[in-house]
Amino acid sequence: MEALTLVNPNLVSDDDVEMLPDVKISGTPIKCAIIEIDKPTFNSQKKENDNFVLVRVDAFSCNYRDKAIILKAALKMQEGLNFQAPPFAFFGSDFVGTIMDKGELVTNFDIGDRVIPNCAFPEQPFPGVAPGVVTNEASKGWLRLHKSKLITIPNLMSDEIAAGYSIGGQTSTSMVRRVNIKSSERALVLSARSNTSMFIINNLLAKGIDTTILTTSEWDKEEKNLISSAKLIKVDKDDQNWKNIGKFDVVFDPFFDLHLEKAIKQLNTGGRYITCGYKNQHPNFQDKYDKYNVNNLHEIMLKVMINNISIIGNCIGTWEDLESSLDTFNPDNFIVPTDSKYFVEDGNKFIDKTYNKHGRLGKSVLIYKKY
Repeated sequence: MEALTLVNPNLVSDDDVEMLPDVKISGTPIKCAIIEIDKPTFNSQKKENDNFVLVRVDAFSCNYRDKAIILKAALKMQEGLNFQAPPFAFFGSDFVGTIMDKGELVTNFDIGDRVIPNCAFPEQPFPGVAPGVVTNEASKGWLRLHKSKLITIPNLMSDEIAAGYSIGGQTSTSMVRRVNIKSSERALVLSARSNTSMFIINNLLAKGIDTTILTTSEWDKEEKNLISSAKLIKVDKDDQNWKNIGKFDVVFDPFFDLHLEKAIKQLNTGGRYITCGYKNQHPNFQDKYDKYNVNNLHEIMLKVMINNISIIGNCIGTWEDLESSLDTFNPDNFIVPTDSKYFVEDGNKFIDKTYNKHGRLGKSVLIYKKY
C-alpha cells in the first residue's frame, strides 16, 4: 500500500521515494513522501501472535499531540548527518482500520471487522500491555496490535468520522463523567474549535446541559448551527480578563497553559475546572499571545482555596468511556464535523490543513486506498 511518511534528507534520496512539497510546522520544514509498504508477514499459528491482530489502516488523522511528535522527528532528521535518526518516521494516533488477520486466542474480533484504537488509561487493558495511546505511527498503514487495544465501531459510522474519533470520544466522555455535572448546572467550554472541545460540547448538549462556549475565531452560519443550542461568545486572544460572560459550575479546558487563571475566576463556589492538555508542548509552539497567559500560581491557588474549587487533570479515559461514547453515537445528531479529507498523493496538504489552517473545524482525514 502507498503510505505517507516523514523523510530523512540525509539518508533518503529524492530518487528513492515520491517526494511531496515541504510543509512548515512552527517554521520548520517538514519533508514528507509517499512510500510503498508491503503487507507484513503475520503467522496466525505462531504463539507470539496468539493475542494479536493485523490491522490495515483505512484512514487516519492527527491530534494536537502528534504536532510535537512530527516536529521533533523532523528536527532530529535535519541535524546534519545524523545516523541516529531513522530514514523514515511515521505519525498519527487516531485511525480506523480493518482486521486482516488474527491470532488463535482472538475471539472478540472477526477478520473484516472495522476497528478504532482503544486508548484506555490508566488501567492496563491486559497483563503486560501498556495503557494509553495505541500507536504514534498510524500513517504506516499496517499495524500489528494487541486485541485489547482495539474496539469495533457501529456500521453507521463512516471511515471519515471513525478516523478521528477514539481520543476525542474517550477523553470527552471521561471528562464529563468525572465532573459529575448536574442538569441544573452551567458549563463553560474553552477553545471551542478544538476537536476535543467539540466532542465535549456534543456530549454536554446531548445531556441537555446549559452550555456556553468561548472562542477566538469567527464561526460561519453553518458552523453556528452545529452548536445552536449553546451560547457562543467570542473573545480576543489578548484579553487578560473575560468580562461579562457570567459564572459557571464547570469549566472544560483542553489547554491549561492558555486559560487556567482566567478560567478559575469564572467558577462559582464549589466549581470544578477540568483539563486534558496544554498548548506549548514544544518550545517552538510559543507565540506572541503567550505573554497574556500569565497563570500566576499564587492567584490561582488563593482563588481555589477561598472558593472551594476543584482542579481536575484528565488523561484520556477508560474502556467503559469509549464504549459509552460509541453506544450513544448517532450520525443524525453528532455535531463534530470532518473538516476535509485527502488521499495520499496530497499528504502534504493534509498536514498543512491539520496544523496551519486556523479556520478548520473538525479533523482533516487522510484516506488510504483499499486494495
